[in-house]
Amino acid sequence: MILHRYINRQIFMTTVMVTFILVMVLVSGRFIKYLAEAAAGQIAADALFMVMAFRLPEFLQMILPLSLYIAILLVLGRMHMDNEMVVLRAGGQGDGRVVRSIIIPVLVAMGVIALFSLYVTPNGDAEVNRIFEEQKDRSALELLTPGRFHVKGDGDAQRATYAESLNREEGYLENVFVADASFDDQEAGRLLTVWARSGRLEQQDGISYLLLEDGYQYQGKPGEADYREVAFEQARVRIGEERSSSRPPKVRGRTTAELLDEGTNQAWAELQWRISLVLTVPIMCLAAIPLARVNPRQGRFLRMIPAVLGYMLYVGMLLTMRSWIADVPGSDRPWFYSMLWIHLIALMAVFMLYFGGRLFSRRARA
Repeated sequence: MILHRYINRQIFMTTVMVTFILVMVLVSGRFIKYLAEAAAGQIAADALFMVMAFRLPEFLQMILPLSLYIAILLVLGRMHMDNEMVVLRAGGQGDGRVVRSIIIPVLVAMGVIALFSLYVTPNGDAEVNRIFEEQKDRSALELLTPGRFHVKGDGDAQRATYAESLNREEGYLENVFVADASFDDQEAGRLLTVWARSGRLEQQDGISYLLLEDGYQYQGKPGEADYREVAFEQARVRIGEERSSSRPPKVRGRTTAELLDEGTNQAWAELQWRISLVLTVPIMCLAAIPLARVNPRQGRFLRMIPAVLGYMLYVGMLLTMRSWIADVPGSDRPWFYSMLWIHLIALMAVFMLYFGGRLFSRRARA
């Protein structure tokens, strides 16, 4: 029991430290991406932290198996370096005792990842999908930062909007500029420009409009003299599409029960991926025990890079199989299109790590 507590405490502390570092790196990169989208007006700034909060379980379910794997490598590697494992082996404590020592952290990690992958993460992805769909439905001026141009549209038609300032007390924009440019074959190069002294947002029949007051409208093609100028006291500009009911979430945002009932190739691929995240924990933790064996003269980090590359290869094969299963319908899918075979290959590799040396030595003696 003392050995179990000693190893478990070291693994727990190292896992927490590695998880914190990896989460900070991953969250910082993703936050910078979302921050750039917010600066470009593609997403509201107040939605950033909600999106990151709902994404956090997805980050953890990917990072936690790797963190536990690295923690076991570091802890057991240090014990080999300090000759602690030599003392344990001299006392009759081999790999079997070490395997029993890591059962508790492995079971805890499997439970947390199963909770995240099968329940928490799908609900979080559904909420993220809902937030992004709401952001798509929001008008350009709702996402507009006063004092900056905001461009929205596709290749055939684009709209640029600008407001000099926002009067928050009375709820209207000041010195509003709206320019619609068309690039299709019929009206190529035609530009419609509107300037108004003020404007305010309003809703009618589920559609967003901008009510402009005291302004001018200019229409024509740049370089030609047939511009038309129209002065107006009030004008309404449609700036949003009709708000429809919420779209169904993507396959990643559907619950596990929905995936079981759906039965499509995308649902089957997602379901296998969620289960595979749980299975990677015991397989890679078993592999970490023989991979952590190092000679004190070699250094504790000698096998760290090959071990991490092996983990990346394992997860990369699972991701590749996931895309293959999602692309091929069940009736046309080959029998070997299953993540089960990848787990079996990984188990065979773990078996060779434990017993490969003995098998080859017996063959050499024979």
